[in-house]
Amino acid sequence: MSAEPTEAGRPNYRAWLVGPMVFMALVVVVRFVVELAGAPETSSRLLSSTAAVLLVAIYLGAVGPLYGVRRSIQLVLPGVALAAWQQIWVGLFTLISGAFELSRSHFASPQDYGNWAHLGRHLLAHMLAIIPFSVVALLVMATMFLLWRWPVTVAPGAVLGALVIVRFFTEALGMAETTSAAWSSSVAVLLCAVYLGGVAPGYGLTSYRRLLVPALVMGLTWRFWVLLAALMSAAAPFYKTHFFDPSQGTDAGRLSLYFAGEFLVAGLVAGLLVWGVAIWTLRAVRPPEK
Repeated sequence: MSAEPTEAGRPNYRAWLVGPMVFMALVVVVRFVVELAGAPETSSRLLSSTAAVLLVAIYLGAVGPLYGVRRSIQLVLPGVALAAWQQIWVGLFTLISGAFELSRSHFASPQDYGNWAHLGRHLLAHMLAIIPFSVVALLVMATMFLLWRWPVTVAPGAVLGALVIVRFFTEALGMAETTSAAWSSSVAVLLCAVYLGGVAPGYGLTSYRRLLVPALVMGLTWRFWVLLAALMSAAAPFYKTHFFDPSQGTDAGRLSLYFAGEFLVAGLVAGLLVWGVAIWTLRAVRPPEK
């Protein structure tokens, strides 16, 4: 399917969205099937549609310009459609699980069995969840779309975002600390710095000074993903992660301090570190222009 924009200059939404939408549906369907097949919860919950929708949002934002997306407003409809699509599929299997009292499925709770009023409220909750999911999906997509101002940062930004999201959900799902720590974005940001210096000449970044802005963007992007994970931990305190401890309070003052320290300050420091590593790599691959 061609990625070229339509003749009217609009994004090629069909080519852009069909694959991710099919993937989202498959995640929900496969989880339902493996649960009915008797797979342990520790395995089936890896097929989290909540994590998948965020990863798909990263992908859509990263490749959007390749499909003719030129303005951020063009992300709104796809973002809402993505969130709605996920919740519709989850709602469908919630209805099936509740109606047929499929106890192996996590989609419906025991209170839903034979209680159509309770099941109806459960389905309504999924439909209402489209609103916050749309906001988060749009935020993720817009972040990736913004990185196209500095094309060299798009791939590292996507990798860092994916690692933070995967680590968030491995911790939230109660996996072993050794497993979740393997998805460390702190290590990845150093590898991304090496990448920045290595590919910089291909983007015309042949001087140390011209590497500074992309490096700062990369550092701030990394800390933005961490900030997003922290906000999700604060909004959903039943998710226990290392990103943020809601038991110590989620008031505006504490969140403001987190924003200033963990995002702004840490992001700038990380950006300078990325710059240093990128310079070292650039010196190895090509001497800077005079």
